[in-house]
Amino acid sequence: MYDSSDFVDRLLVDPADSSGFGDDDVWTYPVPVTPGPTDDTRLRLATSRLVRTNLRKLYQPLHERFYVVVVEVFCDVPGLPRAGHHDEITVGFRTRRLHTSLTRKGRPARRVAANLVAELAKQQGLGACVPTSNDVRDVWWADAAWRRRFEEDHAADLAEIDCHTDVQQWLVSPKGGGRWRTVCDQTDAVLEGEHEEIIRMTRLPVRERDAECAEDAGPTGPGSRSLWFGVIPTYSGEHWLAPQPGGRPPVIERKLDDHAIYEIECVVEETREGCPPLTWVSAPTEPFRLADPMDPAGTKNRTVTITLPDFRRLAARAAEKQGPGGIRIVTPPDSQMKFNPFGGGMPKSGEGRIGAGAAICTFAVELFFIVAFFLFLMFLPIVVLLFQLWWLLALRFCIPPRVGFSAVADFLATGKVIGGAGWNATLAAELDIALGTDLRDVPVTGGWADELAAAKDPSGAFVFKNDSKMTHALIVSTDPRDASQPTPLPHEVSPSDPLCPVPAPVH
Repeated sequence: MYDSSDFVDRLLVDPADSSGFGDDDVWTYPVPVTPGPTDDTRLRLATSRLVRTNLRKLYQPLHERFYVVVVEVFCDVPGLPRAGHHDEITVGFRTRRLHTSLTRKGRPARRVAANLVAELAKQQGLGACVPTSNDVRDVWWADAAWRRRFEEDHAADLAEIDCHTDVQQWLVSPKGGGRWRTVCDQTDAVLEGEHEEIIRMTRLPVRERDAECAEDAGPTGPGSRSLWFGVIPTYSGEHWLAPQPGGRPPVIERKLDDHAIYEIECVVEETREGCPPLTWVSAPTEPFRLADPMDPAGTKNRTVTITLPDFRRLAARAAEKQGPGGIRIVTPPDSQMKFNPFGGGMPKSGEGRIGAGAAICTFAVELFFIVAFFLFLMFLPIVVLLFQLWWLLALRFCIPPRVGFSAVADFLATGKVIGGAGWNATLAAELDIALGTDLRDVPVTGGWADELAAAKDPSGAFVFKNDSKMTHALIVSTDPRDASQPTPLPHEVSPSDPLCPVPAPVH
C-alpha cells in the first residue's frame, strides 16, 4: 500500500518499501449508539459508531491510496532455483470475486448477523447496540474468525441457513464488456471468444543488491531475480447484466463495487511451440473489499483547496470587453425554461412555460460557483434543522478561530443554556459565526441561537434549550484547534530476504 502517486518510483527501488496497514484499513460496519446524556464532547453528536472486522479494505486512488501486488517467480523443480531468462513466460494476475448466497434468508440470517455485530461492538468497547443497517447481513461471512466463534452459541439459527460461497471470474467478451461467471459452473458455459481477464504484470529491474547476490552477478543471467508487479484496480466504470434468481429480469451492476469480496491470484504462463502453454497459479491473497468513493475514512486523506471567486476582480473584469472564454450553454429548440423569479416566493405549478430556445449564452465559470456556494450556505442549515442531523455541523471548521469562540464554549461549560441567564446578543453572534453563518450587518432577526432553542425531537422534547452539554458538544466539535494534524502512515518494515541477506554492518 502506498499513499502517494509516486509509488512506482519507490517500488522500483525496493518492492518492500511501502506503508503499513492500520485501523482504517479494515472493513467496518456502522451501528447505532445512544450517546451519554452527560457527555459534552463531539461524541455526543455521534448517533453511530463503527465496528471493525478483520477483513481488509482497499481504498480508491482519489483517497490517496494505491495498491500493488508483487510476486517472485521460481523454477518448479526441487530447490526452487531462480527463473533466469523470461522470453518464454508471461506473468499477470486475475481478480476473483467471492459470491456468497443464502438459501434461507430472513430472520435466522439477520439474527445471527445482528448478534455478531453486537458482540464485535461489545468487544471494542462500544457498549450495547442493535444493528439495523441493510448491510449487516454481510458481516457473518465477511469475518470468518468471528463466524467460527459463533457456531456453538448460535447453532440453532445457523442450522437454518445454507450459506454457499462461489468463486467467480471476470470474463471478457470479444464484442466488448464482460460478466462475472462462477468458476467450473457446468450450467453457465464459457461462450465462444470469452476469456478471463488477466492483467499483465511488469518485471522489476534487477537492483544492485540483487545483482551482487546473483550466482553470476548479471541482470540478465540465469541467477537474476524474477520479481514482477502489477497495480491493483480498485475502481472500474464497467457494468454488466447480472442474472437474478426466480426468472426475474437481469439488473445492471458495477463490475467492482463496495459490497463484494475479492481476492487476487497471480498467473504465470509458459508458451511452448506446438504445444498448449503451461500455467502456474499462486495461492490467493487475503480477501478484501473495496471502499466506496464517498467512504469518510478515505475522503479524509485528501485535501482539496478551492478559492472563492474574488468579487473585486470580477467587478474589474466587467469593465472589459467580453472574452471568448467561459461556459457556453446551448439551449436546443423548444427546451427553454421560462418563469418569473420576481413573483414573490417560489413559482407555483403551471406558472412556467417552455420557450422556443435555440439560443447560445456564455457565462463566466465564476458565476456558476458563486450561485452554487450560495445555495450550499442557504440549504445547509435547512438540512441540519429539518432532519436534525446535528453531526453535519461537526464536519466543518474555519480557521483562524475567533476570540469569541472560546467565550461561547466557556459560557456553555458552566451549565448555562442558550437564551437563559447571561446569554446576550454578542454570544448569539459568535454562535452564528462558529456554526458558519455570519449574520453581522445583515438586516434580519433570528439566528442559530433561536433555531437551536426551538428545536424539538420527535417526542416533542427540546434538544438544546435545556441541555447545555448538548450545545457545548455542538460548539466544541467545530473548534479548529481540535482538528487532527496530517501524520505520515507507518512504514512497512522490509522483511528479511533469504535469497539476498543483508550483510551485518562492520564496526
